[in-house]
Amino acid sequence: MWKWIVLLLVVVAVVAYLTRARRGGRAEVTAEQLEELDLRLSHEARVAIGAAIARGRKVLAIKLYRENTGADLATSKAAIDKWYKGIHG
Repeated sequence: MWKWIVLLLVVVAVVAYLTRARRGGRAEVTAEQLEELDLRLSHEARVAIGAAIARGRKVLAIKLYRENTGADLATSKAAIDKWYKGIHG
């Protein structure tokens, strides 16, 4: 009987690990982290990202943000979503 309990615990642990790995296991990006990354952007990059957002091309804006800050995809998406809300309300 105890073998089944151990097996069940192992299966639950593996499923929990895989679920966390799929989600990326990351915490949310803070406003301070986004501000720090925004400081890395040149004026030209800000203009290009703002123009992409204004045209509704969020994917391009995320790509430009990643290229100019070196941020990962999730962080870049969070930053562009923040910019998008600032422009479009």
